Amino acid sequence: MIPAQLLSFILLTKNNVHSIIATRNHFFYLQYPSPHPEKYRPACQRQSIRISHQPIPTGGFPMKRITLCLLTLFLLAGFGTATARSLKVVTDEWPPYEFKAGQPGNEYVSGFATEVILAVLKNIGAEIDGRITQYPWARAERMVIDGTADLLYTATYSNQRAAITHYATESLMDSSWSFFIRKEDKGRINFNSFEDFRNKKIGVVRGYTYTPELWEFMRDAKNFEEVTNDDFNIQKLAAGRIDTTIMDYGNGLYLLQNMGLSDKIVPLEKPISVTALYVVFSKNTVEKDFVDRFSAELKKFKATEAYQEIFKKYFGG
Repeated sequence: MIPAQLLSFILLTKNNVHSIIATRNHFFYLQYPSPHPEKYRPACQRQSIRISHQPIPTGGFPMKRITLCLLTLFLLAGFGTATARSLKVVTDEWPPYEFKAGQPGNEYVSGFATEVILAVLKNIGAEIDGRITQYPWARAERMVIDGTADLLYTATYSNQRAAITHYATESLMDSSWSFFIRKEDKGRINFNSFEDFRNKKIGVVRGYTYTPELWEFMRDAKNFEEVTNDDFNIQKLAAGRIDTTIMDYGNGLYLLQNMGLSDKIVPLEKPISVTALYVVFSKNTVEKDFVDRFSAELKKFKATEAYQEIFKKYFGG
């Protein structure tokens, strides 16, 4: 037993003040918005804690209850989620949405999606951990699933991915997916249904969603070859090692122009699908309320002139 007193514990986090107030017979926990939100900090840097106490007339305070108070307090301080630290952001190489820019030794990830995401994170007071890191898509996705990364872009929607990650409820933009062929094959290769490609070799990127119907067809036809990025498929298509590859329309045109192959490889007119592009978050490290705040701010940002300027920068119009 210790002398009779009232104990209060105050925990300051980025957006809230957490108060624990304990008396001999009662235990209270309060949470309210912080008047001065701080910036995100690494998980190892605990937020400041102030402990104060006042005497009360009679009685005592069991050590067991003090322990309970402290345990609760430090559990609140040590969750290690993205609401109390900086975000580790990963992506792949997929211009014009995300791509490496800058000079050797001072490179960084740029692109349409990159600029939009950084603007939204800044608007909600979030920071990233160092720089955005690029990996092959399948590896980046696995990092977000297992919690070694917090945020991944740019993803199409799938029920399987939605079951193991948090999707932002607002998309970055819509995207159309198309078959690309050699220009010399125009008129010989057409797309009316997937059956038109049953006897054709299709180049795909490992880990890409495309559409469930397309994957069902390709697995049945056993006519697809996987690589780690779209560049390899373009090279294989130009060399005649595959008959077609599937790419996002804007990404495909951008890559072909940069590789000097715009006059040799062209998209078929009919798209496979039009789908939205999203940001996804790790369920292991990012709380749903943070995802909701990000989504709400993204929706607001898309209605601004700043978003339109970024769009025009990469897509014209």
